[in-house]
Amino acid sequence: MQTAIVVGLALMLGFSVGCSSVPKDAKTVTVSLDKIDCSDCGDEIVADLRTRPGVYDASFDKKRAEIRVVASPEMDVYTAVKQLAATEGFSAVLGEGKGKYLERPTFPDGSDAKTVVEDGRDVPDLATLAVKGKTTVVDFSAIWCRPCRKIDEHMVKVLTANTDIAYRRLDIADWDSPLAQHYLKDVPQLPYVVVYNVQGKQVDSIVGVDLERLDKAIAKAKTP
Repeated sequence: MQTAIVVGLALMLGFSVGCSSVPKDAKTVTVSLDKIDCSDCGDEIVADLRTRPGVYDASFDKKRAEIRVVASPEMDVYTAVKQLAATEGFSAVLGEGKGKYLERPTFPDGSDAKTVVEDGRDVPDLATLAVKGKTTVVDFSAIWCRPCRKIDEHMVKVLTANTDIAYRRLDIADWDSPLAQHYLKDVPQLPYVVVYNVQGKQVDSIVGVDLERLDKAIAKAKTP
């Protein structure tokens, strides 16, 4: 029903659905999402907006956590996005440059946990991240990846109980980043975790959230 309304309105206004042309009086509004926990949330809001009369285009920039909407002058874009965001448990702020994801978990003081890549830049040799004399967990993740937070939360517990484990996090930024293109061409989803033993030899690589397998890999890596 809503789709039919959108199509009808589009034809009345003289442009084709799916075409890049829009009425000359169309406005572009950018709304930032604050404390969002995953990119799927932004995609869901965009999907809803696209069904609404008066919306000609909508897109979500997952790196910046921003929604961009092209709509008729009568369409109250900000209120619509604000209401949709509220149902998901986060806030919307009018304007660009204000989008923000939830903060990552805090690791215990003294633990060997570092984010070594934040912008998707490449690491020529992944094995160089293995810390000599420690079991090393290398985690390919992204700030916009909700399942990745489960690995972070689990590693907080692991590092609290173990001082001989190093955690190295790599934020891929996006699937087309140099880091992702190098290591994740055959990896269907995040997180992707690689575990090295104290000699720097790879013990296991794990796709997705499999905490039991991760714990087993860590135990194996610690075994002389």
